[in-house]
Amino acid sequence: MGHFKNERGFTLVELMLSTLLLSILSLALWDIFSQCSMFWKRAGDKVDLYDGLRISLGRMCREIRYAGSISTSSDVGSFTFVNADGNTVRYYCNLNELLRREKGVSSPVASDIVSVSFVYTTKAGLVIDQSNIAGQKLLPNWTDSVELLTISLAAKKEDVGPFVLSQKVRLRALP
Repeated sequence: MGHFKNERGFTLVELMLSTLLLSILSLALWDIFSQCSMFWKRAGDKVDLYDGLRISLGRMCREIRYAGSISTSSDVGSFTFVNADGNTVRYYCNLNELLRREKGVSSPVASDIVSVSFVYTTKAGLVIDQSNIAGQKLLPNWTDSVELLTISLAAKKEDVGPFVLSQKVRLRALP
């Protein structure tokens, strides 16, 4: 026991300073961790939002491409058509969801959708959009000459977005 007699330990001041430095370092590391975690979540939300838009738009385009006819109740905010099976289908946006209605039943296609818009192009090259659809809808068979449809989906999630994807669809099965 005699050999510990001349050994000195840490003083109270040294212990307090080391605890203070360790606390400051821990807080800095915690801040970096929380920033990385928030960035990771935001990046994941962006990927989810973009993938949801891409998948939804792809599904819509595949089905609409082979539409048998377009309903005159279609406008820039909704699109109603008869699909390859002979069923009437309507795509529209309601309460931040893109919905597909068939046989009286609405089913969600995508969530976090802010808006959906449809722009029609006729065989003569006339573009029917928000600015002139009211006049076109006065014509009884305005949808008969439509050959190209541009679909735009806009999505936003909390602090991510908005993202807008658009795709043109040539209507192949129309008479």
